[in-house]
Amino acid sequence: MNAIDSLLGRGERVRYIGRQHVFVLISNILTELMLIGVLIAAGVVSQVAFPDKVLAGMEVGVLVLIVCVIISLLILGSAFLDYLRWSHEQCVVTDRRVILLRGIFNTSAIDIPIERINEVELRQSWLGRLLDFGDIEIMTASESGVNRRHSLVDPQGFKRALDDARYDIERGYAYIDQRDIDAYLDMEDSFPDVERVSNTLQRLAAMRDRGLISREEFEEKKRELLNRI
Repeated sequence: MNAIDSLLGRGERVRYIGRQHVFVLISNILTELMLIGVLIAAGVVSQVAFPDKVLAGMEVGVLVLIVCVIISLLILGSAFLDYLRWSHEQCVVTDRRVILLRGIFNTSAIDIPIERINEVELRQSWLGRLLDFGDIEIMTASESGVNRRHSLVDPQGFKRALDDARYDIERGYAYIDQRDIDAYLDMEDSFPDVERVSNTLQRLAAMRDRGLISREEFEEKKRELLNRI
């Protein structure tokens, strides 16, 4: 079971999974590798520039080369951490909420219910449009205010998934299992009460979304209605 599966509630469905575009990771790592190359070249040049100078019992050129190698190893470690951060940070849209996952060893998850999202702002540069990534800002009414994801892959897919989830919640279908809906449609010709039961379920879902009844009460009422068909 991965981190996302362990966070999903009963019947909760994933609509979108994304992370920072791999182009950003590659560009960061290439920059760090270029810096390592410059440091090693500087260490080699120092041996030629200071052939006979000694400092603390060691040739200056050798000392500079050792320092450059140590710094290069630290940068290489930073590049590896960049990869781990990239692979562990995810943005997930379900039919109930947006989940922002981050952390390498200690994972943290920020849950944003769909109902609390006021606005989503999408920004794409020309390179982002070409490679399909962009910056996302999720504005809510909570104290945190704004949650950002930079260089998110397929930002249009994120926005579509969020709009679809919001539409389903407004119609009262967010927590109804799709298999139940399909069963209603299949039985409609044989059971005239199916339409009445479906309308009742929609009203109950709206009451649940407004906090008038709990999710457990909704599930109990749904089972009772289905048993009558």
